[in-house]
Amino acid sequence: MSTEALEDLIARDSPQFDVPRGMIRRMTGVDRRYIRADGWTASDFAVAASGKALAEAGLGPGDLDLLIFSAVSTDLLEPATAHVVAAGLGAGCPVFDVKNACNSLLNALEIGDSFIRSGAYRRILVCCGETLTYALRTGVSGPREFLDAMVGYTVSDVGAAVVLEASDEPGIIGCSMRAISAEWAAGAVPVPGARAPRQCRQRFDLAGMRRAVHRAVGEGDLSWLVAGTGLRPEDASLCCAHLAADLLADDFCDVFGVPRSRLVTTIASHGNTGSATLPLQLETSLREGRLRRGDVVLLVGLASGIGLGALWLRL
Repeated sequence: MSTEALEDLIARDSPQFDVPRGMIRRMTGVDRRYIRADGWTASDFAVAASGKALAEAGLGPGDLDLLIFSAVSTDLLEPATAHVVAAGLGAGCPVFDVKNACNSLLNALEIGDSFIRSGAYRRILVCCGETLTYALRTGVSGPREFLDAMVGYTVSDVGAAVVLEASDEPGIIGCSMRAISAEWAAGAVPVPGARAPRQCRQRFDLAGMRRAVHRAVGEGDLSWLVAGTGLRPEDASLCCAHLAADLLADDFCDVFGVPRSRLVTTIASHGNTGSATLPLQLETSLREGRLRRGDVVLLVGLASGIGLGALWLRL
């Protein structure tokens, strides 16, 4: 769905509000987003992506030792959506969910890597399914509601999956995480009834998120990112980054010291794809021939909370 088509829907459903044409693109950089088919759920996306990932790896559901579902979206409050995914695939391994906003899959990769290094499991499927357009509100009463609903105007519905396995070949080098939790309200999508609207409303505070990111990295202090690997952003052949808006790209490069030519973003072409962003960008880069065997890649997640995550891998 193009941004122009979305503006037409908002105008149709908001007769008392004069939609400011072009503002969504100016604020977020999103040209288009992808909308799920009727009836599709988060687990449906995860099952579809997982089936492709297993097929490309030459594996079947019976080859898995563990399945982790990791996404913003979920099918149910109980049981874990991972059970629904496993049933859809026909897998009989242990399962659980990991949830940390848009860093969910990044955290699941960190957990899976740790499990494999410890010897607890040898082959793990990490998957996600995002049905984020549930947050899309086309009916707004005025400018404040329009701005509060902005996060919903950026999002897409998507699935992704990654197979992790024990190997002597290059792979995950290390992972680091950081959080500025005092800024959790800068990006929030409340569960109806869980908090009073005065305490928490759906909102998208881009300026607040930017301030939190600057606080999280300090005054050029990237020691948290380098810890345990000795690698710095400039060592990466390519950097994939989950950004809530395209406007953050230059700011990200300045703060993290990543050349703009090495940064991969998909916000304009695919919108905010939640926890699926980093595997989407990695897959896109591989398909376009931007990566070769032996290249070092840095995956950076910026999530509501505010959370930062960095995962290094060698292809």
